[in-house]
Amino acid sequence: MKILFEDEYILAAEKPQGMPSQADKTGDADLLSELEAYAGKALGLLHRLDRPVGGVMLFAKDKKAEAILAKDLQENRLNKRYLTVLCGKLPADEGTLEDYLLKNARTNLSEVVSKDRKGAKKAVLHYKKIAEKESNTGILTLTEIRLETGRHHQIRVQTSHAGVPIWGDKKYHKNFPKKGKTDIALWSYRLEGVHPKTKETFVFKAMPEKEPFTLFAEELREL
Repeated sequence: MKILFEDEYILAAEKPQGMPSQADKTGDADLLSELEAYAGKALGLLHRLDRPVGGVMLFAKDKKAEAILAKDLQENRLNKRYLTVLCGKLPADEGTLEDYLLKNARTNLSEVVSKDRKGAKKAVLHYKKIAEKESNTGILTLTEIRLETGRHHQIRVQTSHAGVPIWGDKKYHKNFPKKGKTDIALWSYRLEGVHPKTKETFVFKAMPEKEPFTLFAEELREL
């Protein structure tokens, strides 16, 4: 657990990969509970990251700050950016993926469906290629992602549907080896917003350090 910033109103921390954002049925240690024990008080959970995903998370330390930041999040004034390593070449250096997703509660998976399908929700993300590298398994592309919507497994589902699944994603990358322990190459690396009290702009960053991000160490240092 790494604290990135803390004052009397907000707390930013780096969530380790594999740790739940909040308590779940597994009973495993979760980031919210750990931080509440550290802070000695209840914290406002503003957003979540999937268990396999690591990186920056922001929490509120009082109800007023929580209400302000929750509204900022709802109205897209909190700018969250992700880094991912995709298997294959993107169709363009920059672009937008727009799909309709349907979550299967039984399997906890989502899929791309027709917009007319009952329960389908619109999903929009914007991508930007940072670098490409040849590997022993083919082309790998370091990519920055900005979400316009926040759907279940959105980045994982949309990139897979576009033909560039995420390295290490054993749920949505059909050809990735199922055996062995690997972390998914998806990381919340940057969060920008306005402080609820001071009204000053904040930027919190945390960089991924595991394989296959290590192939792009030079490019990551420039972000």
